[in-house]
Amino acid sequence: MKAFRFRLERVLAWRGTELTLAEAKAEQLTSALRSTNEDMANVLARRVEAQTTVVRAATPSGAELGALEASRLWAVREEKRLAARIHRLVDSIEAQNHRVTQARRAMKLIERLKERQHVEWKSEADHELEALSGDAAIAQWRRLHATVEPTTDQGPKGADSAIGEPPR
Repeated sequence: MKAFRFRLERVLAWRGTELTLAEAKAEQLTSALRSTNEDMANVLARRVEAQTTVVRAATPSGAELGALEASRLWAVREEKRLAARIHRLVDSIEAQNHRVTQARRAMKLIERLKERQHVEWKSEADHELEALSGDAAIAQWRRLHATVEPTTDQGPKGADSAIGEPPR
């Protein structure tokens, strides 16, 4: 019996590569989202710190108030930019997660096909082995129970033992 060979093994390997790449891209996007969320938290902390500094001053000067306003405007712009980036990343992550799901489905489909073909091959191999062992058992039984006709010096029944004499 030939060894099992899955004809779509290269397709299965390709689907595995696609799945690995899709998962890596999803992880990359998730990491970018995490980093952007950290940047957003830093901007908010910086804005709160600037406000707290001015509020703690007994009588803030005009320069301090101007700096606070400039800091606030920068923080608002940065928050909007980061919020838009977060929105784009969330959309990209959703789309990438869909691609990962599709790649997993394609991979599992081919893996199930491979398993089904392996089961069929195994069944055929077992059947072939059973047939061969049955044939071998029959041949061995025939060898052991073969009737060998004994050879006698008398010849055919009713013949005289003398050679050359016709039967009576």
